[in-house]
Amino acid sequence: MFKTTLHALALAAALSSGSAFAAVCTGSSVGTAQTTDVTFAGLASDACVISGVNPQQGSNGNTSGFDGAFGGGWELLGKVTTSTTTGNNTLDGVNFTWTFAQTTGKIGTWTLAADKDVTLDLVFAMHASNHSGAFLFDDQSVFAQTPGTWSIHWLNDGGKVPSFSNLTLFARDINTVTAVPEPETYALLAAGLAFVGWTSRRRKRQQ
Repeated sequence: MFKTTLHALALAAALSSGSAFAAVCTGSSVGTAQTTDVTFAGLASDACVISGVNPQQGSNGNTSGFDGAFGGGWELLGKVTTSTTTGNNTLDGVNFTWTFAQTTGKIGTWTLAADKDVTLDLVFAMHASNHSGAFLFDDQSVFAQTPGTWSIHWLNDGGKVPSFSNLTLFARDINTVTAVPEPETYALLAAGLAFVGWTSRRRKRQQ
C-alpha cells in the first residue's frame, strides 16, 4: 500500500514536471534533486527528501530528517565516510556488505549485497555540506552484489551544489525470500512419487 501510494505521488510529480521517470524531492534547498539521482539495481528511488539533518549523527544514525516522509522503525545498516569504501553488518540474521566509490565529489557508484535473498525497505542517506538527501527504496530485493549509482543535486546554504561528506544506510522490514520451485521441479517430484508408488504396488503383487 505504501509503495503504491509513493508510486502514485511520484507519477503525478513526474507528469507535472514533464518526465515520466523522475519525481522531484521534497524538503529544503532541493535544487534539482529528484528520485533518479540515486539508483539501485537499475531502478530509481521511490521517494526522496532533502533536509538540514546529518543522518550520520549519533551511534545509531539520525533519521529525523526523513522519518516524517518515510515513517519510522529504521535500523542503522552502515556508515561511509571519505576514508571508508567498504563495510558489512548483520541485521536480523542477514549479513550485508557494501561498497562505495566516487567518480567526482558529486557523482559515483555503490553496491549492496546480502548472504540471503531478502526484501527490505532501504534508505540511502547522503550528507553534503549542510544538507542531506535521503532516498527511499521501498520493498527492495537484495541479492548477490547489486549495483547502484548516486549524484548530488541539492544546494548548500550558499546556493551551490556541494560535494560528498558522508553516507548512512538504514534498513527495516527485512524478510528472507523463500524460493518457489520451478514447474520443472514439480514435474520431477510428481514423477518420482509416481515411481515410488508403482514400485510399492509391484512389490505387493509379487508377495
